[in-house]
Amino acid sequence: MRIVLFTRTGFHHTYFINRLQERFDISCVVREGYPQVKKDGALASMMKYVLRKGGSGEKGDEAFLREFGEKYSAGFRFHRMLKDYLRSPFDLVVERPGVKYVNVQCGDINSSGFASFLRELKPDIIAVLGSSVISPEIISVPSRAMINIHSGLSPYYRGTWSYGWPIVNNEPEYIGATVHCIDPGIDTGDIIFQTRPLLEPGDGLNSIFLKVISQGVELAAEAMERIIAESVQMYSQPRNIGRLYLTKDFNAAAARLCLSRLEGGIIAGYLARKDEADAAVPLYGYVSPRILG
Repeated sequence: MRIVLFTRTGFHHTYFINRLQERFDISCVVREGYPQVKKDGALASMMKYVLRKGGSGEKGDEAFLREFGEKYSAGFRFHRMLKDYLRSPFDLVVERPGVKYVNVQCGDINSSGFASFLRELKPDIIAVLGSSVISPEIISVPSRAMINIHSGLSPYYRGTWSYGWPIVNNEPEYIGATVHCIDPGIDTGDIIFQTRPLLEPGDGLNSIFLKVISQGVELAAEAMERIIAESVQMYSQPRNIGRLYLTKDFNAAAARLCLSRLEGGIIAGYLARKDEADAAVPLYGYVSPRILG
């Protein structure tokens, strides 16, 4: 069984690689770089600042978002909580004999050259965490399945920051992980497994993210075992419910509201009514949490 991994270069992506390498014989690991942000020259930056509407208010938002990104990005830099939730090495890929390790630039996984390289590998399964949106040509390559770990509960929350938007919207019962097949949509493919993490009253944004990711990786491993054994069950997603959030939807107001709700005890309030709240949100292929603390 030939298995290929698509992921990126953050700490949780490294954990994803190492954890699945512990469970399976992996043929190839593809690590995609993050998008490069073009920096403006000093004069262009100054003109943008002078012409920006709102002046100091928007400048304050920019500073806040920079600080937010530095503090609440546990998957991308070392954070003390990583060791509490990621059970395999996460700081360095443990390279194994016979495995190809390939680094590509952002977006190159959809190039014709990469498609040819992938076809030569003849993968049966491709497992994905955090890559660019994948083209139909690449989706068609694996013979068995291409599966994705989504840090949210599809179809209710699809796209980016799907563990944060439920907090913004005062709906923590929608925090969870989904493993689904990849189709040409964004987090719309058939679902294999879903679960909710075991939240605690004091959980912050970083611990919630790491709990969701660690659960998702375990679900992916279990899904791969079922696919290999040809005993997997899949569930079609309803197309008329849920919300899709893209990167452009995130802003300082959403980040501030998220932190405010967490500080205000939204998780403790949810836990006090957990059974009732969870029952109102049907999940597909539900399994109990695999990481218990």
